[in-house]
Amino acid sequence: MKKFVLFIAIIALFSFSCNKYCNCDHYIDGKKQKKEKHEFINTIGDCKDYEDPLKELDGHTYEIKCK
Repeated sequence: MKKFVLFIAIIALFSFSCNKYCNCDHYIDGKKQKKEKHEFINTIGDCKDYEDPLKELDGHTYEIKCK
């Protein structure tokens, strides 16, 4: 039984260590939006993959930057 618990603990440790979280912020006209809540994305890739390039809408520029 102790070996089984140890095995589960090791698997849990490796699964948590492989996860990477990205923090994404919303920008309008180059200003960070404080009202928007931060998005934490669980990924194994690069945070830049979740960024949204500049978008023009109704005279405003919208962007999402992740790190």
